[in-house]
Amino acid sequence: MQKGILNFLFENRFYFAFYFSVVLHITFIIYSFNHSDSPYQKTLCGPPWIYATEDEKEVSFQMSFGKSSGESGSAEAADDPGDGEEGEEGDGGGFSKGKYKGSQWEELVKDLEGTSSLRKQFKNEYDQINENSGVADSYIKRNRDYEDIIVKDVLPTVKGIRDPFRVDIETAEDNLFVHKERNRIIEEFRKGDESSPPITMRVSKEGEAEPKSPLSMPKEDRSKYLDRTLKQKKEKQLDEFISRYMGYDPDKGDLSFFVRDLYYENLQRLAYPFSGDPSYFSIDYFQENLNKEDFLRQMMAALSENLGTNTGTEILFTIENIYEIQSRALEQYFQAKEYLKLATPELRETLRYETLRRVEEKYRKLLRDKKIFTLKDVEEAYSKKRVDIIDTLISKTPKGYRIKDGYFDKGRILWEAGMARKDSKLLTEAITNWNRIPNLPANGDFLNEKAFEAIQLLLRDLGNVSEAERLSSGSKDQIEFILRTRLSEAMNKKKEREDKLLWPKAKQKQGNSGN
Repeated sequence: MQKGILNFLFENRFYFAFYFSVVLHITFIIYSFNHSDSPYQKTLCGPPWIYATEDEKEVSFQMSFGKSSGESGSAEAADDPGDGEEGEEGDGGGFSKGKYKGSQWEELVKDLEGTSSLRKQFKNEYDQINENSGVADSYIKRNRDYEDIIVKDVLPTVKGIRDPFRVDIETAEDNLFVHKERNRIIEEFRKGDESSPPITMRVSKEGEAEPKSPLSMPKEDRSKYLDRTLKQKKEKQLDEFISRYMGYDPDKGDLSFFVRDLYYENLQRLAYPFSGDPSYFSIDYFQENLNKEDFLRQMMAALSENLGTNTGTEILFTIENIYEIQSRALEQYFQAKEYLKLATPELRETLRYETLRRVEEKYRKLLRDKKIFTLKDVEEAYSKKRVDIIDTLISKTPKGYRIKDGYFDKGRILWEAGMARKDSKLLTEAITNWNRIPNLPANGDFLNEKAFEAIQLLLRDLGNVSEAERLSSGSKDQIEFILRTRLSEAMNKKKEREDKLLWPKAKQKQGNSGN
């Protein structure tokens, strides 16, 4: 029998040798790829680029925040004051653009090259300034990031505007990776070298995260912190906030309040019209939306970890607000198209008009692909998405935390959409959502309580109206007015604080030199 086995092995020795050769080669290839020292390594048994080689205990995300100026007539403001002189980009010397040819970053590199001498080619002048606007000169002549407005994404919500919100959550980590990698390439180009390593996403192992302690930081202490950091660049504020505070318990303590305060008080700025030329306002609007992009990407990635917590609910409120602001930014986009058509040859030679021209060109195809051609299309697409976000909030908020604000905002979105479209069904649906609020649990703040009570009193005086067809046009206008002015008091306080800390009139003459 032993002789028979030996004969069998001898007769089939070539087959066995071939088999073992294939197995060994495959094993060697997999081992080589998975243990490569190259920063562009492949991981054959998993997604090819999101893992780092070392083990990490928990996912690390960066976040960015921002808020609308409200319904008071102001809009988003431009970037921070006192961040240094307006500078020019580097020319990309020492940057190997060839390695990005044919990749998803090829257009980015072209945009970087195209903006590297932007300030040399176009004039940065201030025209038609209203001397009686009451706006500090330091605000008027502050630094504006024209290059970033062109190169980065001032309309980051357009790409996924037709997708359900759950898809946005599912793809958030991938989108954050792309966002960080893009920023790395921009920094690499502007430094003129390639010293920064490619971005990796580190994934935690289940069960390794330690219990988080609650943050104890009362309102007075939070206000002092926010006042102290207000003048810092927004990115620096976020980095400091995340590294110091985002590791605390998302349900207990003051973290959720702190996230909200940071969003509304520091990382959101008011814009002040100061010129008869509306192109300044469009530029400032796009400037502010640079921060909306960073906020959206990083907060969406953090949402899956915080969904179903108090902090997660605050994140959802802010994300809904980002979409509201983005709808207004698209209004500025369409208005800027008209400014460009009417621009004189002299205006086309200015830095702000050239920036608007490139932004309009950049998003033209994407908006066409998303079937957004008019302001009506913007309103319909963004109202639908915002309702989807609020529905997610209502279904996920723990123990009814701020659920009254959730239903109020859903009703507000539906009401505004119904008024814009003259659709009584949407108006009735808004009233139905508001009528649910008295029976909801009182857990957490109800920030829209005054506006809600005013609407309920009006409907009660009209005989507890529940169907919009029974409302006169005057009554509808009254509700519209309540919604539009609900933030007026908060916006006035915000303006007073910013004027005091950021734009004091005593510094107006000093700002004449530009900043």
